Amino acid sequence: MSSLREKLKALEELQQIDLELNEIQAVIAAHPARRAEVEAAVVAARKAWEQEQARLDQNERERRQLETLLGMERDKVKKWEGRLGEIRTPREYAALSREIDIAKKTNDGQSEQLKELTAQAELLRKGVDAKEEELSDREAAAQAEVEAIEQRKAADEEKVRGLEARRGEAVKQVDPGLLSKYENIKRRRAGIAIAPVVGMTCKGCHRNIPPQLAITLQRADSIETCPSCHRIIYSAEAVNPPAPSPA
Repeated sequence: MSSLREKLKALEELQQIDLELNEIQAVIAAHPARRAEVEAAVVAARKAWEQEQARLDQNERERRQLETLLGMERDKVKKWEGRLGEIRTPREYAALSREIDIAKKTNDGQSEQLKELTAQAELLRKGVDAKEEELSDREAAAQAEVEAIEQRKAADEEKVRGLEARRGEAVKQVDPGLLSKYENIKRRRAGIAIAPVVGMTCKGCHRNIPPQLAITLQRADSIETCPSCHRIIYSAEAVNPPAPSPA
């Protein structure tokens, strides 16, 4: 039959395995969130590129429309100028001349507007090229990071399988009644069900225990719990005595 010290040591080992499992499972649980962040950064970069491209497309549509309109207006002015020689009355000549002057001024304004749009187009093309390059870099970096995340995930899952195998063996070393108590406390106490007492202090809640309880723990002949946090406690010195000094 196992001594109480051996039972407590088995429980101590089980607790250590469970803590390692909790830690690695928390890491695994964080992988999807990190992958989502990486993919969201790519989506944001693609959206920025699409917005810049949309501005360039709009600029090109406006330039085409303006070029078409300007061509039509210039043709109209040429026709009007051709008619000037056919007009016989000064009044009609003056009226058409005014229309021609107004049309030319309008065309001059549209020509300036077209120049501005052309200059803007050049800047927009540079912006599109920069955003496209940024998107390409982001996609390449994201692909590499996603692959790294998947590799870490596979490695972490392998660690979990190893720890679960170790846990299965450790559980066999713990009495069923003590194991049930351990599991119940672990659920209520953030995964930590057993804690050593060093000196007079419970390392589970960092509070002092009564002197009489400390004496009881030194004997290591009964299962005790902390009056403050209700975890299973044991004397670190009694369960894991220091190795004797060489003579």
